[in-house]
Amino acid sequence: MVDGDVDVCDLEEDYQPIVLRIGDLPSAKMRRLIAGGFHAKHAAMWEGPFEFYVLMDSDAIVLVDFTPQVRTDVDFQIFWSGISIPADGTEIPPWLPHFYFDPFKLRQLDPDFDWRGLAYFSAGVFASRRNVIPFERYVNLEAMSHEVPGLFESGLSSYKGDMGMLNYLVHAAAQRGKLKTALTDLQHIPEHHGTVEFERDCAGAGWHFPKKIRRPRVAHFCGHKPFLFDQRAYSRPFTIARLEHHRGRHTEIGAWFAVLNEDGRVLGDKIRRRFGNN
Repeated sequence: MVDGDVDVCDLEEDYQPIVLRIGDLPSAKMRRLIAGGFHAKHAAMWEGPFEFYVLMDSDAIVLVDFTPQVRTDVDFQIFWSGISIPADGTEIPPWLPHFYFDPFKLRQLDPDFDWRGLAYFSAGVFASRRNVIPFERYVNLEAMSHEVPGLFESGLSSYKGDMGMLNYLVHAAAQRGKLKTALTDLQHIPEHHGTVEFERDCAGAGWHFPKKIRRPRVAHFCGHKPFLFDQRAYSRPFTIARLEHHRGRHTEIGAWFAVLNEDGRVLGDKIRRRFGNN
């Protein structure tokens, strides 16, 4: 799924993917809603060619084949490590309205929804049946969210987030018996779950994929993006994946040069935007 005029010709040549561009979607209403933000990924849910799919953001990599653990017997498979809030919890943790939604404000729209005892997942990786959340239901909720400021992702208001909406839609439908879900520990976020497992798997492998991965999972590098120039970011496994991609058409030195060139362009864009805003 490509949002904008991003050039993906190298991916098309190497992997022959089916490319779905947001600007080519048949519905003008859908294009207006999802273009230019995190909602764009859900084009797969409504216009994708498959009845069941695994969605991965572009800042995620597959460390080893995890498809045997994909549950096609359910409507939506949450890739997360466990329940986030106990079923008998009484206090709302500050991260819930920051990253997802404000339960008090959500009560105005859905007084029967119980926000406790659920796994609040990152929307960067999950498995889903096609059209499991009807587009009209999605667009109606997005419109209602404008009537209740701070309803979804109050701490992330600088971008068009989808994580709070998706979590609510999935969990609310499951509570009403309209959607069957499963929870599987298949998403690993370094900033949340730590880096110990990655370091242990990559030990002795240099800048190549390890020969053996102890646990199948998707590595999702949300938060600080895994660029080499960002000292706050953990980037080693992601850099290994990028190098493996470029080694298909370059020498070892050429692969490193390609990675550094990509990061240089990103850093240059950041500098230009910063000076442009001053």
